[in-house]
Formats: sequence, C-alpha cells, structure tokens
Amino acid sequence: MNTTSIKKFYRIDAYLVLCHTLLMAFGYGLWKLYPHIQTKPDMSGLFFMIISILGGFAGLIMLAITLPRLDRSVHNLSVNKFILALLYWISSTIIFVLFGISKFFFNNPLVLLVFVLVFFSSVYLSVIRLADMRQKDWLILSGIFGAIVLFFFLPEL
Repeated sequence: MNTTSIKKFYRIDAYLVLCHTLLMAFGYGLWKLYPHIQTKPDMSGLFFMIISILGGFAGLIMLAITLPRLDRSVHNLSVNKFILALLYWISSTIIFVLFGISKFFFNNPLVLLVFVLVFFSSVYLSVIRLADMRQKDWLILSGIFGAIVLFFFLPEL
C-alpha cells in the first residue's frame, strides 16, 4: 500500500488538531484573563450541555451517512475518522464552554457560532469532503435535517 495516498487522508486532520489546540489555549487564556464573575445561579451549564448534545447528534447523523462513502482501500479509515470526529466534538465543546464562560461571550448568542463553526467545519473538512457523496446522500441529509427543523421549530404545523 502506498503511504503517500494514506497521508493525504490525514493531512487536514493534523491542521485541524493544531487549530483546535490553539483555540482551546486561546479560550483558556480568555477565561483566565477575563472570567465571568457569577453573582447569582444561572442555567448556563444546562445551555452548554443541551447545545453540545444536539450538535453531537447532528454530527452523528452526518457521520452515519458519510462514513460508508469513504475509501475502503485505506485500512481503518472510517474508524479513524469516526474517532477523530468524536475528538473534534469534545474539543469543540471545550472551546464552546471556555468562550461561553468568559466575560465577553457570557449570555451572548454569538457563542453558538463558535461551536457550530468549529465543530461542523471540522467534520466537513475531515470526513465529508473526502467522502464520495452521491446526490441521494445529500438529499437524505437535507431531508433528515429539514424534518428536525420542522419538528422542533415549527410545532404549530
């Protein structure tokens, strides 16, 4: 097996791990330098947990559709990409929490963009871009996410 073909599948993951590490260090520094001083109990922990779990479910749905479309000739590519996606989810949650408990982003809905952009762009660059997606797969993905949006955000229909 040619090792240069294997390296091209994991090169973007090295860059993503570096970006996640730098963002975690930046979030930790932001939290240490500008912490939010809690004056009364709030529900921010529940908010972080719900957003992280919903993002993880959405990521699992995307992985369930895209992982079977990865190249089968590379040994354990699907398993390794699944493990890397789990690590991206955990590190994105840590980045989300660290940014969310700083003074600048506390109770700011823009902190959701931090989680969404970091996690879903990592999953896209690491897995979806490499997968041989058919038009039917894109329709399945959009149908599932469309049904979730209709179920949760439009209950009056």
